[in-house]
Amino acid sequence: MHIKFLLGGILLKSCLDSLIDLQRQYREKLVALSQKNGLTLAEWQLLLKIVDGISTQERLAKLTQLNVSTLSRQLAKLLSKEFITKESKENQQGRRFFAYTSTKNGLTAVTDMKKDIAQYRYQLFSHWSEEEQNLLQILLNRLSKSMERM
Repeated sequence: MHIKFLLGGILLKSCLDSLIDLQRQYREKLVALSQKNGLTLAEWQLLLKIVDGISTQERLAKLTQLNVSTLSRQLAKLLSKEFITKESKENQQGRRFFAYTSTKNGLTAVTDMKKDIAQYRYQLFSHWSEEEQNLLQILLNRLSKSMERM
């Protein structure tokens, strides 16, 4: 539900509604960028964790808060796209597990995606002064802290 109010006869959205709209637009852009790089947004987020060294399904499930079947499907998709590899290993107690690592294709996708996001960020803020960007960051941090306290 959007809340709107009048200011000098002009209909304005509330700050929170504007933030919701911004979040939706940003997500749509990230989805488009991830598709450009051959990934879904969920696969991109999972691939980032694997590139960062989170290699076991147990740790990935804990970090992503995905159930095991959903995580397994996403890992299988990344495997089929050759963004990751899967290796069977054994821990000190003799228990077998799989370790996932990024392939060259996976690293390229991560690098390209990061470049695309940086370019998007540059385009988005190219007409903003550094002072304006800093002020926005301060206000967003302040809003975040206020919401955490509630």
